[in-house]
Formats: sequence, structure tokens, C-alpha cells
Amino acid sequence: MAPAINLLTIDKHIQSSTMKLLTRTTIYYLLFSLPLLLLSGWLLYFNIEKSLRHEIDEELQYSKELWLHHLNNLPADKNILELNNPFIQIEKTNAVSNSLFLTDTLLYEPLEKELVPYRSLTVFIKRNNQPYKLSFQRSVVEQEDVFKNLILLMSMVFGGLLLLFLLINLYINKKLWKPFNTSLEKITSLNMQQLQQVHFDKANIKEFNALNTSLNAMTNKMQADYLSMKTFTQNASHEIQTPLAIIQSKLELLLQDSRLTEQQTVAISSAFEATQRLSKLNHALLLITKIENNQFTALEKMSMKAIVEKYESFFVEMMDEKKIAFSITIKADWQLLIHPLLADMLVSNLFSNAIRYNKQQGEIIITIRDGSFEIINTSTIHAIGAAKLFHRFAKSDTATGNGLGLAIVKEICDANNITIQYSFDNTYHQFKLTPL
Repeated sequence: MAPAINLLTIDKHIQSSTMKLLTRTTIYYLLFSLPLLLLSGWLLYFNIEKSLRHEIDEELQYSKELWLHHLNNLPADKNILELNNPFIQIEKTNAVSNSLFLTDTLLYEPLEKELVPYRSLTVFIKRNNQPYKLSFQRSVVEQEDVFKNLILLMSMVFGGLLLLFLLINLYINKKLWKPFNTSLEKITSLNMQQLQQVHFDKANIKEFNALNTSLNAMTNKMQADYLSMKTFTQNASHEIQTPLAIIQSKLELLLQDSRLTEQQTVAISSAFEATQRLSKLNHALLLITKIENNQFTALEKMSMKAIVEKYESFFVEMMDEKKIAFSITIKADWQLLIHPLLADMLVSNLFSNAIRYNKQQGEIIITIRDGSFEIINTSTIHAIGAAKLFHRFAKSDTATGNGLGLAIVKEICDANNITIQYSFDNTYHQFKLTPL
């Protein structure tokens, strides 16, 4: 049962592992072919050994017949004990039997100076009323050498065949699965945001052809839906902006009216703040749409050091209000190739996010290196889950923003081949930017 258990264990391990389809099929091929080869090898070994043993036994039988014939033709007074030689041993005995005895034995070989295996045949005869035991020996060393060489040769043949079958299997599978791998590469590299047109070619395998047909229909539908949704978002944001501006201007005029009661002033102020938040949300959505449409194409080398120093002066009052300790370490400037507006938005969103969610008497630590930018801030908020980190409108219960700050940061990073990493240690949140 042990081999079966081991195979089951290996199969469970394969099932739980993530690997290429070609690798998995090759492993299964080995799992099934190796036991068959081992069984075939064992059967071959058994049959060859049986055949060699049978051949030696036949030689011994033949020698016995020749010697018995020779002894029967000798004179009656001839002492047959004088006929002893390495091939036949004759000795007197008291035992009498009509049976043949074939046995394996070890005899000392003077030339080899060691015990070597022999095959022995023993018969009993009577001569002049005296029982004799005749023993015929044949060395099996030569046969064993032939057997070992034959097994080695067969092992090499089996190993070569197995390797050849594996190579053929790999070649055939690669050729058969090529349409699937081509389709997989196209799906992996597909980017709807860049409005890429993708077409899955017709394959000469029925199943892959059906898959590519379904993929063509699915991607065309996805692209049409994406374009429709993006156009709607962009148009809606533009259309909302004008009424919002009118509402804000009217509310500002109302707030300047001296005849308003305190209750009316509070109500209008609340409505004015709501329209401001809605306007900011609208601007943020328009910005995300423009980034997704690759409308920021005028790239320049921007100094991260200069941008951070600029926004430090912008946010100094907000940091003083919360008594936040700010420190910046510049080990080397990072010259980032990016649109100037996006560079400002990237830093300002991370900076304002670090201030907004910071605690009283907290810290903000910025480190700039050649090829990296880190911003660390304390906070009373625990670690941000991956499901909320860069998702639009995802924010904590105590947040006052629109939940688009980090989403805009992620869009800017994706559009400019920048990797953004987030980590949390105790009360410190860290965002790190590096080139992709």
C-alpha cells in the first residue's frame, strides 16, 4: 500500500500547487509511465534471469547424460574416483536416490581467491554395488555478468525511450497549446483603459476556435460597455459643472443678504458647503477620466524635491493646526518623467491625505531617494484593507473627503509606470513610490 499512498500524496500536492498546464501534464505522464516502466523492467529482469538459469540447468543435464554414458562404458574394475575434476565431483556415499537435486551454492575459486556462485546438479548411481554421489557444477559468474550488462543496456534503452517520449510529449503539447497560449498572452496584455483593439485569430483546433470566438464576442462587448460608461461619465461631469457653478454663485449672493435670519444663514451655508463638495467630486471624476484617456501627454522631468518643498509651504498651516511634526530627508533627488499637473496632484494628494488622517501632535516623515519617494504618517486609523485602499469612494467612517484621493494617486501611478506600495506598522501608514 505504500507506493499507492505516496502516489496519492504526490497527486494531492500537484492539485494544490499552481503550475503551468504543460508542466502538470508532464508530471502526470511521468507518474503513470514510471510505474509501468518499473513493472516492465521487473518482468524483463525476472524472465531473463529465469531463461539464464534454465540454460545453465540444461547444460548441467547434458553434462550429466554425457558422464553417465561415459561411466557405463568404463571397465568394471576402473576406479571412478580418479575421474574427479572441476566439472564433476565423485564421492562414495551410503545414500541412494533416484531424484535429481538442483541447488545454488558458493565454492571457493583459487584464481579469484573468493567464494563465487555456482549452480550444482547432484545425482546418485550404483557401481559394483557401491553407491556414488555425482555433483556437476557450473559457474554462474559469466551469466551474471551478461545479465548485469543486459539489464544496464535495457535500463539505458528504457531511460532513452522515456526521455524521447517526454521530449515528443513536450513538443506536441507546445504545438497543440500554442493557440491557447497566444490567446492568453493577448488577454493578459489587454488594457481597456488604453482602448486597445484585440482580435483572437481562428485556430485549427475546434475547442480553441470556440474559445477564441467567445473571447472576441466578450472583449468587443466589454470595450463597447467601457466606452459607453466612460463617455457617460465624462459628459455627465461636464453637464453637472455648469449648474453647480450657477447654484454656488446664487448661494453666495444669498449669503450676502443682510436680511437673512441666523437659521436661514446656517441652512444656506450648509447647502453651499454641499455644492462645494459636489464640485470637488465632479472635478476629481473629470481628472480620473482625463488620466484614463491619456490626455496628459506632455511629459517633463519633474524634481520630487522641488514639488515636496512647494507643497510643504502650502500645507504648513494645516500641519500647525494639528501640531504635526514634519521631517524630510533628501538622500538624492528623483527626476520623474511626468506631466507637471499630474506630478502636483500626486504629491498634493499624498500630502493632504497624510495630514487629513493624522492625529493631533502626530508625525509626517518624507524620504526622497533617486528612484523612490516615501511618505509616512501617524494616524488613529488602523491599516487600510486591500479592498478599500485604492478604490473609488472608499473612505473611513471619520473621513471628510470624497474618497477619490488615493484612487487618483493610483490612476496617476498606473498611467506613468510607477509602482505604489502601502504598509502599516503600529500607528504608522507608509506609501512608497518606485519606478515600474
